[in-house]
Order: sequence, then structure tokens, then C-alpha cells
Amino acid sequence: FDQGPKAGPLHRADYQKAHSSQTMFEQLKAMSAAKVEEMQASLPDKIVVLDTQVGQMQAKGLDEVERTFAKLVVATKPVSNAELAKLCTIARAEAMKCVNDLRAVERFITLHIPKVEDGNNFGVAIQLEMLKNVAERGKTLKSAIDALPTYRKDRAAAWGGVAPKTTTDASATKTSSNDDEVKAGKEEKTSKAGASKTETTKTTSAAPLEDAVAHIVDLDVARYIELAYLLETARDAYIFVGDALEKNKEKITKPKGDGANAMSMF
Repeated sequence: FDQGPKAGPLHRADYQKAHSSQTMFEQLKAMSAAKVEEMQASLPDKIVVLDTQVGQMQAKGLDEVERTFAKLVVATKPVSNAELAKLCTIARAEAMKCVNDLRAVERFITLHIPKVEDGNNFGVAIQLEMLKNVAERGKTLKSAIDALPTYRKDRAAAWGGVAPKTTTDASATKTSSNDDEVKAGKEEKTSKAGASKTETTKTTSAAPLEDAVAHIVDLDVARYIELAYLLETARDAYIFVGDALEKNKEKITKPKGDGANAMSMF
């Protein structure tokens, strides 16, 4: 029997029918506007979270950070810096969220750029200037994220010159023999085979150079600075975008709009 309309995902044909009065780009414009509205509403919380994280990291003097990390570097026990690993996870996630939000703002601005006309283009100039600034901040953040793995590579190489060297030598031998034996007037042949394996493990170490150990600590301190700066850059990008949108949203959405007075972006 008929159970009525079935609930389920909106299919392409249904979506197109429901939005037949809008072009695809009008739909994308509406979606991008909604996304930016949502992001704007969350900006105060995002900025407070990042500002708190940056404040906590900057509250520690680098001399204190260096002393703390120096205690963790023991030449005979090569280990990762757990505190930095945790901070990296947080900073990378926050920075990538910011990159995605900046990309959403770029799409929002791009979709609101009007068709080219003669005259009355000051609003368009504001759109393009803001688009440039947002894109540059996004690229700066993405480049910083892409550079993060370099630290682990450099630190692993530094440990290679400090940590004790362990080598394992393995050798295997096989033996076999055939014997002829006469039993009850009959000749019988017997075969014997055997195998043995020997392993020798050697650990060699020499007193590490003081500078080699200090270099690992320097890498950790530099990483701490890098992560604090990454969080600070994400925070400042949100501050810039929030401030610019608040001052210029009308010019972004209506670049050819009413009145001759232009809004300032700064």
C-alpha cells in the first residue's frame, strides 16, 4: 500500500526544481553568505580561545622554556618532546580551521564581485583589496602549516649525533653429513642436518658533545616559538577579517550600492 512520500536526501533533480528560479552561482552566493554569517557569529569565541592559548605560551619566558626542555634531553635516552607534540596538534588544527574560514571569506567576496562596468567601481576596489589581504593571510598560514614537519626531521638528525649506537650482527650456519652403516649384512645410509644462528648486539657510546645536546634543546625552543607564532597569526587573521567585514560588509555585498560615500576598510 502507499506509505506516502519517503524521507531521504534531496536528489539533484528535486534540488534543481526547488531552486529553479536561481542560477547555480546565485545559490552558491547565498550559501557562502550563510557560511560567513555563521563564521562571524563565532569569531568572538574563536579569538578568545586563540588569545588565551597565545597568552599562556607567551607568559613563559624563553629562559624558563629552555630550562624545562633541557631537563628532558638525556643523551642516553632519545625521546620526543611530549609537550611540544601536544602543542603542535592544537596549533596545527586551529591554524587549519582558520585557513578554511579565510577560504570561505574569499569565496564570499569573489561571488559578490559584480560584472565589469564603466564608473562607480570604488566598492569593487574595496572588494579586491580585501580579497587580496584575506588571500595573503591564508597563504601565510598554510605555508607555516606545511613547514611544521621540518622540525621532526631536524630533531631526528640531531639525535643521530648524540644517542648511543646499537648494532646487531647475525650469522647462520648449516651442517649436513651422510653416513654409511652396515646392519645385519645390509648397507644403510643415514643423513644428518643441522643449523645454528648466532646474534651479537653491541651498543657503543661516547661522551656527546655539549653543543650537540644543546642543539636539540635549541630546536625545541625554536619549535615553541614557532607554534606560539602560528597561533598568534591565526588569531590576528580572525581579528582582521572580523574587523574588515564589520566595516565593509555593505560594500562587499553591494559594491555598486546606494550613495557615493565609500566605507573605509581600516
